[in-house]
Amino acid sequence: MNLLDFLPELLLLAGALLVFLLDVLGVKRLEVFGGIAAAVTALGELVVIGDLGYAPLHALSTIPASAIDQPLGPTLYAFTSLGLVFQAIFLLTAFLVALASLSRPSHEPGAAVFFGLLLLATLGMLLVAVASDLIFLLLAIEVTSLSTYLLVAYPRKEPRPVEAAMKFFIIGALSTALSFFGASLLFGAYGGTSFYALGAATGYVGYPYLATVGYALLIAGLGFKVTAVPFHAWAVDVYDGAPDDVSAFLAGGSKKMGVFAFFLVFLGPLLLAERMPSALPSGFGPSLQITLGVLAVLTMTVGNLLALRQKEMKRMLAYSSISQAGYMLIGVAVGTGPAIAGATFQVFAHLFMKTGAFLVVGAAASIGVGPLIDDWRGLGNRRPSLGVPFALMLLSLAGIPLTVGFVSKFVLFSAAVQAQGYFVWLAVAGLLNSALSVFYYARVLKVMFLEPSPASAGVGATGSGRFGGIGAGRAGAILLATVAIVALGIYPGPVISGIQLAATHFLQIGA
Repeated sequence: MNLLDFLPELLLLAGALLVFLLDVLGVKRLEVFGGIAAAVTALGELVVIGDLGYAPLHALSTIPASAIDQPLGPTLYAFTSLGLVFQAIFLLTAFLVALASLSRPSHEPGAAVFFGLLLLATLGMLLVAVASDLIFLLLAIEVTSLSTYLLVAYPRKEPRPVEAAMKFFIIGALSTALSFFGASLLFGAYGGTSFYALGAATGYVGYPYLATVGYALLIAGLGFKVTAVPFHAWAVDVYDGAPDDVSAFLAGGSKKMGVFAFFLVFLGPLLLAERMPSALPSGFGPSLQITLGVLAVLTMTVGNLLALRQKEMKRMLAYSSISQAGYMLIGVAVGTGPAIAGATFQVFAHLFMKTGAFLVVGAAASIGVGPLIDDWRGLGNRRPSLGVPFALMLLSLAGIPLTVGFVSKFVLFSAAVQAQGYFVWLAVAGLLNSALSVFYYARVLKVMFLEPSPASAGVGATGSGRFGGIGAGRAGAILLATVAIVALGIYPGPVISGIQLAATHFLQIGA
């Protein structure tokens, strides 16, 4: 093993340790800790892009090209192009959140804890993206989970974040127990927990029905992580109670970790059922696909229906985030190369849309805008620097043309149609749900641009000082997300091509 192959992970670990060390030495300025977090995540992002073969940054690559996308073996980790794509997504999310968090008060208590935990949570996500063993995968997920529990409770003197963290911890502990119990059953059925042993490259030996129960428990355990219905109820209270920057990180990063875990755990059985039907119970492959398809439809439908009823902005965005998870699960259910690429691009698009949206909510709160949707009346007119980016993010989430959200849904739904059969109905369900989501996004746009500002909107609501009172870091992060939404909506070709190639290699490894 070459340690330089794990340079992004080592950078994050070193950054977290440096932050904690400086805190012990008496450094208290938030800008120092935030600068370290932003720097190591940005450098890690450049290294990963270099590893993906992007020519201008190839000199920064640390993983030999010959070590990427190799056939799976009985190892704990493996480097795949798709895993590197997800690492880039995780690092970019952490960078945007770290950059935005630089706008917090300079001497905020516990700043080192916040940025240190942010780096450790991101480290766990990077380990998930290179996992080649089920136990290693679940342990990496726990590194992120334990860090995010504490991040949610970061303002420990406020009751709502602490309550949200307790709910998050209890549900997280249940999902962990289900996942590890399922893994133990798979170990009993297959005699191992590497994805090589679980059917990616070997035949099946053992007890087929024991494996079926194990996979069912993993659907439930990982379903909590990805906020799939009916394992979604915790997400809204946690997103609502957590600090806005933490909500952005959860929606843009940790949930995407669950999507990649679904790829790792369930694409192997689908391929095995197709390649060696006798290795698993009769009808296992189609049944698993139908189950995942039903989860996808339930998740997008329930999320959108409940979002329609919300009166608070963060709760509406939380239910919207649940519905977006349903779209991503379509890629797992279909299981073809184009579908995996479509789901991955949806994850990539969601990073900018949802992370940016929660950052805008945080910026609005910092200038005195309340939590209710009605509190945003007239904000688009008196604060276009916030209203216009937020409008673009909502339009992209709804799938309006010339935004990245439209392109990602088009690629994903087209892949489901190409797969034919009952997968066409997944595309139809996705289209209908996208139309449904327009209603609650349009309501927010109406409130922001077509309704008069409340009489109580004073200086705080209109903004004062540099960057309108929201801070340079937060303004920069919102600007980056907004530019990406528009740019990728107009010219997505290079990114889509790279993701499609990575998805094709990922399937070839499994086959």
